[in-house]
Amino acid sequence: MNKHPAQLEQFYAQMQLIRRTEQTFFELYSRGLMAGTVHTSIGQEPCAVGVVAALDRSRDVIFSNHRAHGHFLAYCDDVEGLIAELLGRRSGVVGGVGGSQHLHTRNFYTNGVQGGIVPNALGAAYAELHKQSGAVVVVFLGDGTMGQGVVYECLNVAALWSLPLLFVLEDNQYAQSTHRRDEHAGVLAQRPQPFGVAVAEVAADDVEAVYAAAWQAVEAVRSQRRPFFLALHTYRLAPHSKGDDTRPAAELAAQWARDPLARLAARLAPEQRAVIDQRVDERIVAAVTAALASEPQTLEQFQRSAGWGPPVPSQLPATSPPPLAKKSYLESLRHALHTLLASDPHAVLFGEDILDPYGGAFKVTKGLSTHFPEQVRTTPICEATIVGMGVGMALRGLRPIAEIMFGDFMALAADQLVNHAAKYAAMYNGQVTVPLVVRTPMGGGRGYGPTHSQSLERLFFGLPHCKIVAASHLHDAGALLHLAVADLEPVLFLEHKLLYPLELVRQGIPLAEQRDSAGYPVVTAWNYPEGERPDVTLFAYGGVSRLLPTLLARLAAEEIRLLVCLPACISPLDPAPLAAAARQSGRALVVEESPAGFGWGAEVAACLHGWAGSDLLAPVARLGTAPTVIPAAKALEELVLPSLEALEEAVCALLAAG
Repeated sequence: MNKHPAQLEQFYAQMQLIRRTEQTFFELYSRGLMAGTVHTSIGQEPCAVGVVAALDRSRDVIFSNHRAHGHFLAYCDDVEGLIAELLGRRSGVVGGVGGSQHLHTRNFYTNGVQGGIVPNALGAAYAELHKQSGAVVVVFLGDGTMGQGVVYECLNVAALWSLPLLFVLEDNQYAQSTHRRDEHAGVLAQRPQPFGVAVAEVAADDVEAVYAAAWQAVEAVRSQRRPFFLALHTYRLAPHSKGDDTRPAAELAAQWARDPLARLAARLAPEQRAVIDQRVDERIVAAVTAALASEPQTLEQFQRSAGWGPPVPSQLPATSPPPLAKKSYLESLRHALHTLLASDPHAVLFGEDILDPYGGAFKVTKGLSTHFPEQVRTTPICEATIVGMGVGMALRGLRPIAEIMFGDFMALAADQLVNHAAKYAAMYNGQVTVPLVVRTPMGGGRGYGPTHSQSLERLFFGLPHCKIVAASHLHDAGALLHLAVADLEPVLFLEHKLLYPLELVRQGIPLAEQRDSAGYPVVTAWNYPEGERPDVTLFAYGGVSRLLPTLLARLAAEEIRLLVCLPACISPLDPAPLAAAARQSGRALVVEESPAGFGWGAEVAACLHGWAGSDLLAPVARLGTAPTVIPAAKALEELVLPSLEALEEAVCALLAAG
């Protein structure tokens, strides 16, 4: 504790700065100068000040939540940047993009989704351990957050992997308007104990007591490299958000009588308090004045900082494996993973059942854990935490590659992909990147039935700042995986189950490849002599490729000239190469292994009509999976999924239509 002496004057100055800043936010809202919402920590100031004072702010990492102002000010003292942020100014911490709930500076991160930050903090703790930085990662929880399942997934993994993660529970008794007794059974502070996580509890009405407990907790985590759970019993004196307070007046009055800031103030001489109070008020007034006089971010500045606009091309890294002759789709992917792990010590691969001798459900990772035991980790069944952990790893400098055993399970990880992986870079105004790859097998054809055969990538189409890449066996699948790992944005990397045993198609049919605006390959193949024009252009991706070599041969025998176009990056779409392919025939058919309604084909059709509409001889046709569950019975499954015969009929129907 010698490193951070508990100086009452310093603690009072920090707590008063937090209190007056948040009271100023209420005043600014009442004057119509702020929009949105604000969640204050009035009454909880000892938690922020005491815990952060126990940290080494040069290396330790903090993940906070929607009620983050106190943690932020205790960490960096940047009241000017915080006020400018909430007033929506360019000089704000993240340029006015994040507002009250989404703040970032140096090793400090926040997100407003309850529970979602916990897997991110878990991944950050793994990254710091992997880098041997000696840093401790702290994640702040509210009592309401203890209802989230990912919290317990993370307690489990943190204990299993012995990670330097400090969970700090700020138990203020209320989740918005609902008392803890109506939300939680049992005692919250006892919940970490079955995971083997040590727990300490302290009443948080005394900042010195909080500091002492936090210092001991931080030292335990740092020295033992084990997770720890610190429960702080506190009370929020202000509304959850501005004026929404339904708590009994008598209860509030009793708690105000125990105000920890007033109790601390009484321990200082009046002249000490007066000097501090004046300095704090003058600083806040100056910060408000400066922020109101400054300009908001322009649209051009936001586009540039947040990566809004044309994608930055990804470059194939120098470590890309040489093309493999006579290798299967699976072998190509495995070889790529081997090369990535061998060439980059910060590359990590993790997921369910991926260790030897099993090597994953589809054996893509077989042999890798034997060669790279420090970079390949097996996880429990916890898809949200797997992806969320990858987000934290990426934020802290690793190159994580997460495997989700079946694509159907991505629904369990949707929050982490949508509200975390795809959000951080833009909502932090371009200050971070999230180079995360999530590999997962999609599609049917194996008889796995309704919940293990879907193509759920459609749920994530159009998600800004996230790419969806589908490796077909007409692509160099391994090189494509390298390209995804080199991307600075999160990538959902799709592998179709039926492609794994197939040999990559590198010869036998004419093939050409070009790059889209994001740097990903668009492969075309055809069945007619050079110089002739196709009758139909077929657009597809991923697993549909298994049908295309045979389809090209069949239609050639019928003297139907077919051009097929397979973009690797299927979201976002670059319309230019697709429009160029459609113009060659004037007739376009889009095929996907997913229901056609509201799907990828609709976006392709919109792009083609917008970019090449005057050159189309017929409306764009679409073919997809029947809009029902995928049956387990083979005969029924074949009826539901797009078949070779269905593709051939659709091409002929399009020709017959004009």
